[in-house]
Amino acid sequence: MKKATMRLLVVLMGGMMILILILAGCADKKAAEAPAEAEEEAAAPKEKRHYYYVGAVLAHPYFLDTWIGIDYAKQAFDVDITVLGPNDFDMTAMSAAIEQTIAKKPDGILTLAWDSTPVPSIKKAMDAGIPVILLYTTVPNSGALAYIGLDNYQAGVDTGNELIKRGGTSGKLGIIMNAGASNTEEKKAGALAALEGTDWEVVVQAEDQANTEVAIEAAKSMFNAHPELTGILGLDSSSGTGIGRAIEELGLEDKEMTIIVHDREDVTLEYIEKGIIDATVEAKTAYAPYLAIQLLENYHDRKMENDVPISADNWEAGIRSFPQFIYVGSVIIDQDNVQYFLRENLPEY
Repeated sequence: MKKATMRLLVVLMGGMMILILILAGCADKKAAEAPAEAEEEAAAPKEKRHYYYVGAVLAHPYFLDTWIGIDYAKQAFDVDITVLGPNDFDMTAMSAAIEQTIAKKPDGILTLAWDSTPVPSIKKAMDAGIPVILLYTTVPNSGALAYIGLDNYQAGVDTGNELIKRGGTSGKLGIIMNAGASNTEEKKAGALAALEGTDWEVVVQAEDQANTEVAIEAAKSMFNAHPELTGILGLDSSSGTGIGRAIEELGLEDKEMTIIVHDREDVTLEYIEKGIIDATVEAKTAYAPYLAIQLLENYHDRKMENDVPISADNWEAGIRSFPQFIYVGSVIIDQDNVQYFLRENLPEY
C-alpha cells in the first residue's frame, strides 16, 4: 500500500508541475501579446474627418489660392474636404448649399458671408452641432464659430497708406469696387480714413460687380469721363485686371497715375511686372483654409474631454474654446517681389 501511495503522489505532483508550467507559459504568452496588441491598436489609423467648403463665385481667379490652401490642408492633416457652391455671385444658392451640407453631418463647414443672406443657414448648422468658420468676409452677428481672414478695414487703411507713399498727399482719385459687399465696403472705409487730412479728392466711384468684364468697361468709362484722375484704387479681385486692360485698350500706359489694387489675379501680376499697376494689397488667402482646418482638428480633439479650462465645464457654460476673430494680415506685392507670387512659381499639392 505504501508503494502504491507513493507512486500516486509522484504522479499527482508531476501532473501539477506540468499544469503549472502550462499556465505559466500561457501567462507569458498573453503578456507578450498584450504590448503587441496595444501597438497594433495605437498604429491603427484614425478615421478621416470630413469638412466642407461651401462658397460662391467658385470659378473666380481669386479662389485659385483658396484651392492651394485646401489641398495643402488635406495633406497636412490627412482630412477630406469637399467643395460646394455656385460659380456665380448667388448668396441664395450658397445658402441652399449650406443647408444641403448640414444633412451630411460633416465635421465642420468653411463658408463666406458677403452679406447676411447665409446667416440663418450658418446658425442652423451651428445648432446642429456643426462648427462653421467664415473665411475672407463676415457680417455682424453671423452666428459662426469664428472668422478667419483679413481685417478688411485695416486692409483699406494699408491701401490708402500705399497710395500716399507712392503718389503723394494730393490728387484726383477714382475707386473701382464691388459695392455692397461687406469686405469691399470695409476696405473703402479704411482707405478713406487713411486719406483724411490729405488733399486726395474722390472724383468717381465705379462698380465692377466682382466681374472682370464689367470691371474693364467700368474702368474705360471712368477714364473717358474723368481724364483728370491721378490715382486709382481697385478694392476687389476683378478691379486690377479691369483697370490694366482698360489702360491698354485706351492707350493710357504713359499717363501719370498711381494705381493700387487688391488681390493677385495672374493678369494683375502681369500688369505689376509691366509697371502699369504700382502695387496690389494681397490677403494671405491660402493660409485661411489651412488655419481653419488646423484649429478645427485641435478643437475636435479637445472637445468634451480635455478642453482648455476656461470654466469648470465649457460646454455646459456655453463657452466654445475657439478664437472669434483671426486676422491673417496682408502683404504688398510690387515689382520688387512679384516673381514670388506668379502662379508658375508656386508649388503644387
